[in-house]
Formats: sequence, C-alpha cells, structure tokens
Amino acid sequence: MFRIVPFIVLSAVRVSYAGNDTSVRYLLTRLLDESVYDPTIRPQVTPGSPTKVNVDVLMTSLGPLNDSDMDFYTTLFLRQEWRDPRLSFDSFNTSIVVSHKRLSQLWVPDLFFPQTKEERSHDLTTPNVLIRLSPDGSLLYSLRLTLRLRCLMALENFPLDVQTCKIQIESYGHTLEDLQLEWSTSRQTVDVLPEAYLPDFQVVGVNTTSCSTGYATGAFPCIYAELVLRREIGFYMIQTYIPTMLIVMLSWASFWIDHEAVPARISVGLLTVLTITTQSSGALSQLPKVPYVKSIDVWMSTCLVFVFASYMEYAVAAVLTRRYKKAMILLQNHKSSVQRVSTVSSRTRSSEVKENGVSNNKPDADKDSTDDSPTSKDSVRLPYLCRQDYGRRLEKISRFLFPVSFIIFNIGYWTSYIIMSIRS
Repeated sequence: MFRIVPFIVLSAVRVSYAGNDTSVRYLLTRLLDESVYDPTIRPQVTPGSPTKVNVDVLMTSLGPLNDSDMDFYTTLFLRQEWRDPRLSFDSFNTSIVVSHKRLSQLWVPDLFFPQTKEERSHDLTTPNVLIRLSPDGSLLYSLRLTLRLRCLMALENFPLDVQTCKIQIESYGHTLEDLQLEWSTSRQTVDVLPEAYLPDFQVVGVNTTSCSTGYATGAFPCIYAELVLRREIGFYMIQTYIPTMLIVMLSWASFWIDHEAVPARISVGLLTVLTITTQSSGALSQLPKVPYVKSIDVWMSTCLVFVFASYMEYAVAAVLTRRYKKAMILLQNHKSSVQRVSTVSSRTRSSEVKENGVSNNKPDADKDSTDDSPTSKDSVRLPYLCRQDYGRRLEKISRFLFPVSFIIFNIGYWTSYIIMSIRS
C-alpha cells in the first residue's frame, strides 16, 4: 500500500510536467503561427509609433588595448528588451524561455557595432543566446559577443594619458521613425565586471548617451558608451623611466674620471649614448607614428641630449686642456731661450769690457734692445683660453651643473604632465 502511494504521486508530477511542456509548446506554436505573426514586421505598441528597444551591456572581459593599432578587445553580454503585443499571453504567470532555434521566427532589432574591426559570436557548447518571453509580450534577447573595437587615442601625454574609447550601437535598417534606441533604466546601462582584466589601464568612468547618425539613406538611431581609461604608469616607470634615469646618471661618472684616461672616458660616453638610443627605440616601437610630440618623446629626447652633452663635454675639456699644455710648453721653451740669450749677452759684454778696458755705460740702450728682441718674454702673447687650465675647471663645473639641470628638468616634466593628465 505504501509503495503504491509514491508511485501515484510521481506519476502525477510527471503528468503535470508533461502537461506544462505541452502547453508551452502549444502556446509558442500558436503565437508564432505564420498566419498570425509575421517576423518581418516590427512590433508597434501604439499604431504608427516607433518600436522602443532598451539596451544594456555587461562587459565580462576588457583588453588588451593596442596602442599601435588603436583598438581594443572586449567580450560582453548584449541585452535588448522590447515589447511585442502580438506575443502577449495569459496562460501562465511566469516568463517563458524560448529556444534559440526559434530565433528566425521572431522579430529582433537589427543592431550592429559600426566601429568594430572584428566580431564573433559564441557557439560553445550551444549558441550563447537567451530569449525570454514575458506574459505582457516583452522580449529579452541576450547574446554573448567578442568584439575588436576601434579606439582613436590622443597620445600627447603618453604614458600619463587618459583615453576615451567609444562603444557605439546603431540600427542598420530602421530609421528614427521606425525604431527608438535607449539605454535600459531597469539595469545598469554599461557594467564592467571586477574580474574584467585590462593590463595597463584602469576604468575610471563610463558615460552613456543617445544619438542619431545621418547617412544618405536617412537618419538612424544610435546609442554609445564612452569608457574613460587611465593608463597605469607602473610598467613604464620600471621599463623606461628608471633605466633611462640610471643611464643619464652613469654618464656623469665620466666627470670624475681623469680626462687623460682616454679609453675609459670614450667607453663610458659611447656606452651611454648607444644604450639610451636603444632604449628610446624600444620604448617608441609599440606606438603609432603620430604627427605630434608625445610625453615619452620629450623624456627620451632630453635624456639623449644630457648623455650626448656629457660625451661632448669631455671633447671640449680635452681640447682646452691640450691647448693649455701646449701653451705651457711654448712658454717654458720661451723662458729657456730668453735665459740663454741673456747669458750669451752678458758674456759678450764682459769680454768686450775686458778687451777695451772701458765700461759700456748704456744700460738703457741695452735694456731697450733686449725688450725689442723677438725672443723676449713679453713678445709671447698667450690666448685667453690658454692662460689657465679651463678643461679641468669645466669638469668641476659639470659635476654639479649636469645633476642640477636634470633635477630641474624632472620637476618641470612631472609637474606639467601630471597636471595635464588630471585636467584631461
């Protein structure tokens, strides 16, 4: 007796579910009958009024953002909701999930993304499509898409920049008189999941608005969302800014190396110049060729100027020191020749005095003749740059001038570009 009761209850449940499935199948067959429902005609809540379609987007994946191609990838759920009075029913108090196989029997909005470079729908394990029909005839149509969207960037402040990437949705065949696109009010219009990974950007805001686009064939409804993205500078600090700072500081080490150590000075200079050039090429290789100056261009160019100036400073110091040494040698040789002439002259006068026995009392005349001689000390006029070792003096000044100038440049660079980044 007790074994028969569960069997009767289970059979009743099965009959109930079977009856429910039969009712749903019968209802959908009746609603989607071609003699009653034409999927090629748009629904009208009020005769002559445009069909209102509410749209919202849930982004499950975002990135990477490609700077050179100016585009980005995203995977999202595109949800569309509209009301079709022809599909209203009162047989159930709950909504019905319609199979994706019946999609061709339904009217759906002809939306597209005009800024896409690539687009793909997902079919594993079955087509990722959700169609939900409510008793009042409201339809929720959701599908999962992966898009590659164009994003026009302004790179003047790169890598301290803030970019605005647009996701635009339009109707392809229905004009403003037929279709009205709006962002959904019942759900968040554009939502980005926390696990949506964007490697070097941070989403700081989302702005949504409605619009209309005019073509030769008419004015079509559209909506778009602007993603405000702030670039994370941590990667560029580690890979670009800190290494170039160290290279510039390394170039200053040559100021403490004796300028007579030619191999050491040349090696340090060439090493720093070639390294900063390679670093600059690597940092700019991933960026598009734009006609304006970027922040990273200012930084790399200034660092190259500092390193090149350090190398040229050695050349100038070496030339000045060499001139000074040559002048000292010339002056020393001149002093030696003057001493020899003076010695010979004194010996000649002494011999004349001894032979004649008469003293030649013409000191002024002798002095004048000595002063007028081409080998006198005063006849050597050293150039101004040869009167002291200006090469060593230049090296002592450079030890403080270069670091102070670089610090001043850093203060001005970071202050100006951070302010511009905040304002943008």
